[in-house]
This record gives sequence, structure tokens and C-alpha cells, in this order.
Amino acid sequence: MPPKAKVTRDEGVLTKVSREEQLVAQAVKLFSSGGYQETALQEIADRLGITRPLFYYYFESKEDLLWRIIGHLGDDLLAHARPIFASEDAPSAKLYQVIESHVAALLTNLDAFRIYFAERHQLDGKRDRRLRRGESTYHDLIVEVIADGQDLGEFRSGDPEILARYLIGMANSTTQWYAESGRLSVAELSRLAAQLASTALSPSQATTSL
Repeated sequence: MPPKAKVTRDEGVLTKVSREEQLVAQAVKLFSSGGYQETALQEIADRLGITRPLFYYYFESKEDLLWRIIGHLGDDLLAHARPIFASEDAPSAKLYQVIESHVAALLTNLDAFRIYFAERHQLDGKRDRRLRRGESTYHDLIVEVIADGQDLGEFRSGDPEILARYLIGMANSTTQWYAESGRLSVAELSRLAAQLASTALSPSQATTSL
């Protein structure tokens, strides 16, 4: 008889990680359709096809599962945007690329971002502070780009803090109405959002100061 295959510690870890990823992907679908708060832990375990004790093998708590779904999303946005912010491009070009990248990221991971916007307030303590730091850093970088563009005459006058919030809010709102069966693709909608953001900040659009 052939010798039994040995499972190394690394292989065991990889198996657990792979299974966790499958469970997280299933939980994304569950929370996006039924809601995080409305879904009991036992229902989560049942829908994921595991026992409650096995749930605790993979996740410390229901909140831990939520964190696995949304905790990395802001970091991913920031990681994609940092090279744009650090480039030598003009502020107007940076803003266009950031908004385009932002909307594309949201719409290609739609269910997870919908959960993020609906349920991020469920996280507290260190996790909440980490999300807030990432959101603040991302916002501040956009504010800086807008302020630089104003100095160069590329953007309309106005409080860059407020302008940044409007642009980010506009980009985030696409998760509320986007449907894969729509007339425009993710790439087309991302470009449209970037074009609208650029037009909104154009000096020719300024009629009042914020």
C-alpha cells in the first residue's frame, strides 16, 4: 500500500485559510441579501453549511466575520489610490483617475461595499478606529489634490473639505442603484463618474463660493 500522505502544518493553515475565504464569500451574499443585524448567528452557521462550534473555529464572533468582509476594503482603495496621489500628474488628472478607480473598485466588489456602507457602524473599538483612520487619510489626500488644483486654477474656488465630501459621496452613491443588467458597464460608469467630478470642479462651473 502506498504511504499515507502527510499533511504539514503549512498545508493545514492553507486549507483553513481557503475554507475561511469560501465562508466569507458565502457570508457576503448572505449579509447583502438579508442584512447583518437581521441575521442571527445560528442562521449564519446554517446558511454557511457549518455547525456553530465550527463557526467559532474560523471566526471569533459575528463581528469578526463582518470585519473579515469589510475590514480590508478601505485599505484596498487607499493602496490603489496612493500611486495616483504620488504621481507627477496635474491635480485635475489625479482627481479623474482617483474617482475612476474608486467607482470601479466599488462596482467590482459591490456586495461587500454595500455591506460596508450599511453595517460599518456595527464595528467598535480598534476596528472602528482603524476604519476611521483609513477613511480620514483617503479624504485628506483628495482634499490635498483639490487644494493643489485650486492653487493652479484647475478647479473652482470653495472649501476643498466640502468639495471632497461631495465627490466621495457621489462616487459612493453608485452602490445604491448600480445593477449588472444596466446599460453601462463598470468601466463606462467609472469613466462617467470621473468626467462628472471633473466637470463639477471646473472653474467655469463656479457661480458662488463655498
